Amino acid sequence: MRIVKLVLAAGVAIVLSGAPQACTLWGASGDASEDGTLLAKNRDWRPDHVQSLRLRHPGHGFAYLGLYADNGSAPGLKAGVNERGLALVGASASSLPRDLRLADSSKHAVLAQLLREFASLDQVEAGAGKVFSQSRPMFLLMADATGLMQVEVGQHGRYRLTRQSNGTLAHTNHYFDASLLDIAQQTGESSRVRLGRIQSLLAQNQTHTLREFEALSQDRHDGADNSLWRNGKEYTLAAWQMALPKNQPPKLHLVLANPGQRQETADYLLDAAFWAKPEGVLLP
Repeated sequence: MRIVKLVLAAGVAIVLSGAPQACTLWGASGDASEDGTLLAKNRDWRPDHVQSLRLRHPGHGFAYLGLYADNGSAPGLKAGVNERGLALVGASASSLPRDLRLADSSKHAVLAQLLREFASLDQVEAGAGKVFSQSRPMFLLMADATGLMQVEVGQHGRYRLTRQSNGTLAHTNHYFDASLLDIAQQTGESSRVRLGRIQSLLAQNQTHTLREFEALSQDRHDGADNSLWRNGKEYTLAAWQMALPKNQPPKLHLVLANPGQRQETADYLLDAAFWAKPEGVLLP
């Protein structure tokens, strides 16, 4: 594992807008996976909106496939993968107080920018200073066929990158590196419990598969509010699992659990024929 800690000067604090989100992110790479790099996210939020899977062909940059919240209190891109095989999932920094998250609306989410402009983790690392200095506080887990990158974006342009080419990584909604913040964070019970649970489950096997990650996302070990799959104060509304093997097309397994609708499950092979499809909504 390689950790790159970068501290950038910025004139104003970076903060998160909107209500806190609770998600669980995890991945495996190298000898820890039988299916190439693996990347997963359980997306948790209040059941007050619907989501969709959309294929985008931007005017400039790479085509990408994204999981979107279409309405509700925090619409926008939540996970994605581009035609070059760079994939990412995000979680909010909800251990920061709400007033700080709302203080600077000029900072923005960077998921779509990353998918449009970068083809690999190496490129993201090379351009990290420009991108993450303009990001609101958040957590990202990124992947390509070579491995994983975990990003913690804190306050005042500070961030930490962690590269993993042979092992596992996991994150929930609190900072591992407190030096990225100017204040003491408020780590919630759910974030602590979910992190411990996914780390424990990953430690049970030396190697992992896409099918196993699909099963892990359904884990209900710790009750309605603290499990990986939640149905308490917040609900798990989507489960995103990807395999990114070397010299083969990526695979996506998606569970979409929109409130009041039948749960949808879909599998996609992201080959050249897939990326040639026209822009539009693929699910539901």
